[in-house]
Amino acid sequence: MVAEQKLLESSIGIYFKIIDDEYYSSQDWKDDLALDEDGRLPKELKRGVLSEDGIYDALERNNELMERIKGTRMVKHVILWTLKDELSAEEKAAIKQGIKEGLEGLKGKVPGIVDIKVNINGLESSNADLMLDSTFESVEALKGYSVHPEHVAVADSKVRPYTKIRSCLDYET
Repeated sequence: MVAEQKLLESSIGIYFKIIDDEYYSSQDWKDDLALDEDGRLPKELKRGVLSEDGIYDALERNNELMERIKGTRMVKHVILWTLKDELSAEEKAAIKQGIKEGLEGLKGKVPGIVDIKVNINGLESSNADLMLDSTFESVEALKGYSVHPEHVAVADSKVRPYTKIRSCLDYET
């Protein structure tokens, strides 16, 4: 599904580049097209591949992709943690780095993870120590992640022993 979304985004970008081109939306282009269709341009004159059919085909491919991914919604999984008060600043820094490495290392190991980032550099105004910002292919993928042995190992060894507060928000995008 991620590959389909990237293809869709690329196709849309190409489409907008084409329609934003001043020549292809100008009277000059319409005049040139009419001359060509009437056979009044030299046959040896090189012609581009852009045509009304090409634009139509690009739009149709985009519509097909939209239909394929319609109804498929990704899931965001965001967690804020506060570390235990008794930890020193040095211990907290090391623990945050360990959590970051452990959780970000799950990409490619746990099926369904689209993206996973841990922010350990909150501003002074923050009331949490670190944040997990992750994206999953589906609700089912998030459920699978929660019980996956690799994730459970990281949570049990690097997260749970050191955190006092965990706030979670899961939502569909």
